[in-house]
Amino acid sequence: MSALDVKNSSLHSKLVPLLVGTVLSIVLCVSVIVFFRPFAGETTQSTLGKYDRESNTSRLVPSPDRTASNDNNAGLKQSIDLASIFEQPTSYLEGSVALDKVLKNVNFPTLVDLLEQSRDLENFEKQRSTQVQIFRKFATLDPNQALTHAESFPKGAYEHFASLIYRDWSLLDLDSALTYAEQHVPTLSGDGKTAIFEQIVRANWDLPHSVRLQIAERLKINSSTAKTLLVSIERDKPLDDPTAAWEEVLSHENLAEEESDQLIQIGVAIIEKEGYDTFAELANTIQDRQVRTAVIRDTLFSRVETEDFGTVFEQAVQLFRETARPVVFELASRWSNKDPHSALKTVSEVSFYPLGERLVETVISNWISNSPRDVLSQLDSLPTEYREEALVAGIWSLTSQYPSETPEYLQEISDPKTQWNVMFIMLQNWAMRNIEEAFSWFLDNPDLEIPSGRSRAELLRYLLNYVTPETGPSLFKLALTYPANESSTGWEGSIVGAIAREDIAKAKELLPQVREGSTRITAYAGIGQALFDQSKNMDSVIEFTEEIPEDEHVEFYGEFVMKLRPEVVYEQLDKFPTPEAQARAALRLLQRIAELYNPFTDEQVEHIESFLTDIERDILGL
Repeated sequence: MSALDVKNSSLHSKLVPLLVGTVLSIVLCVSVIVFFRPFAGETTQSTLGKYDRESNTSRLVPSPDRTASNDNNAGLKQSIDLASIFEQPTSYLEGSVALDKVLKNVNFPTLVDLLEQSRDLENFEKQRSTQVQIFRKFATLDPNQALTHAESFPKGAYEHFASLIYRDWSLLDLDSALTYAEQHVPTLSGDGKTAIFEQIVRANWDLPHSVRLQIAERLKINSSTAKTLLVSIERDKPLDDPTAAWEEVLSHENLAEEESDQLIQIGVAIIEKEGYDTFAELANTIQDRQVRTAVIRDTLFSRVETEDFGTVFEQAVQLFRETARPVVFELASRWSNKDPHSALKTVSEVSFYPLGERLVETVISNWISNSPRDVLSQLDSLPTEYREEALVAGIWSLTSQYPSETPEYLQEISDPKTQWNVMFIMLQNWAMRNIEEAFSWFLDNPDLEIPSGRSRAELLRYLLNYVTPETGPSLFKLALTYPANESSTGWEGSIVGAIAREDIAKAKELLPQVREGSTRITAYAGIGQALFDQSKNMDSVIEFTEEIPEDEHVEFYGEFVMKLRPEVVYEQLDKFPTPEAQARAALRLLQRIAELYNPFTDEQVEHIESFLTDIERDILGL
């Protein structure tokens, strides 16, 4: 680990404090090693059997009570339903407290059972923090077995759990933990080794420096890594006079990153000793707004790991709504990630206008982004004035995360244009995940409410972007089982064109199965477009018409030009093989620019009209 890595690790440890022995010690770890700040209220019970802090004489600490542990292990498994502990409306914090009470009296078989149940918890943060609680209890009964069970988890989680097990083991019997670790720790990754070393040292922080280095040597930790890490740990020691320490740091002319980090640690100590009001008074004296906001933010965020979110949030609103408003909003966002029900209830009670209203919007928006299904199923739990907007926003979020579940909510959208836009995004995201499911839904719903000026064919075009030569044949077969659309055209013709973009030969193989009439013309035009895109000239397209019945040539060219940009059609008009083909192409081009947009000058329009026959002129009313 480099010095920078260790510095980053130290900073992380400063921001994520640990409370030992209660649920408030839970550290939510996603996949990486999380370091703890253990110093409040802890005492070390073993010192390698050679050093006593008070008397400098040797003392021995008893090993964990193996007899008691064995008695527990021999007991019958207690029947405990872990999922029920976290059922709504129980908040995350309440569930963790309940689990902590349960763990006080469980035996070994029950721990194993709870550990297995924890794998089924849907919320990842609840799952991981619950496993932390279980493993820390496990470590007090049988740390060897705790490590064995931790091995069944992915490597990152396993090494994190191992560091916690060794931490609590070292508090019971440091010598025993180190003896076992000497054989075990060298098999772990560099981060895993360092995490275990740091946890052991932080749990036994008042060991002499020389003894800590002995521990590093026994665990095969690089000496420079160990020394750098020990320097950062030394900075975390409890402060006798945090206010004086704060003023001393602020006396520096320029606050560098290191001084800001120190202020955060001192701020935590000030809150613990003197309360939030004193911290607010001192924090608001920092002149640099960015530094002030950063110190307040990081200090308060470290507190949410040692006390409930509600307490920290209420202090932030009362004390920092004017000087650090971004911190208040970020706290609300983080709280909504963990416990949106509690967060919404609290922010709804903020009396400061418009702060309270904006906080409610922040929590709801964050909740929708994280769990749209939960919001949509619990709209009644939201303040009345936000429900309609939350419904639409929730559906939008659903289109991104769970597009296949979106259709059941489409009828809840009253505005046809909004409904159209939702369908558009839904089908694109759905097609990226499962094109066949998305196409099936499209085919199964021919009576969709389409806004004026739109068509189902437009929705299909976005689906076609995700058709490949591999998925295309199955979609082609599926389309053949459905009737033609409102213009008597089957959808398989469009699938052939989509396949042709990447594999013209495979597209041609499907032509005999395409229904005759306009459907087959659509398929021909799709292949023609692919040929033109490859060669950028009409020769390959004209050559392809030799494979098309002659009586379908004119219809083919009329449909083919609709696949090209108007400017490209204009450039190619005189290269069409027959006057009839030119006339049909010119007709379709003029109709198209009349409906959409006209990129041509009057002289260019006259040139297009020169290709028309009397039949096309009558159609256009010229």
